[in-house]
Amino acid sequence: MSKVRVKRVIKKMVENGGKSVSKAMLEVGYKPTYAKNPQKLTESKGFKELIDEFLPDSLITQRHNELANACELSRYEFLHTKSNRKQISELTNNDIREIIESVPGCKLIYVKRDDYSSVAYFSQPDHHSRKDAIDMAYKLKGSYSPDKLEITKRKYQDMSNADLANLEKTLKNFLLKK
Repeated sequence: MSKVRVKRVIKKMVENGGKSVSKAMLEVGYKPTYAKNPQKLTESKGFKELIDEFLPDSLITQRHNELANACELSRYEFLHTKSNRKQISELTNNDIREIIESVPGCKLIYVKRDDYSSVAYFSQPDHHSRKDAIDMAYKLKGSYSPDKLEITKRKYQDMSNADLANLEKTLKNFLLKK
């Protein structure tokens, strides 16, 4: 298997978001019958070597860490209240900081003021990205039930259907006699 051709498949996979190995294989020139079973390529030694080269564990760990700590920029507008026509009462920057940072994970970045309001710009946890990172970590560790399914040997698993039918018949006869 040509490493050049496998590199082109990986490049195509990256271009289409990694969604279809088969599609990438077809675009590079693999036969449709081979592309229908992409695991033949993805389980090959050459493919695994190239994936390790282009996606080293250190890079994956770094990106996963960034994802697990992802934040997004948000804003909140504090409208000024008029207690009378001449006086506008407004929150101080420290008051706004205290309000914003009372929410876990939020950090005030900047306060923009005008005559009518104070707009607080702050970072807050990107919960969707963090949930995806945690979900990915659990999958990699095999912590979800389907990945940990253990098959135990059963007492009658080696018996043929005919033997099981005979055993069932024997048990029925025994129970009917009592």
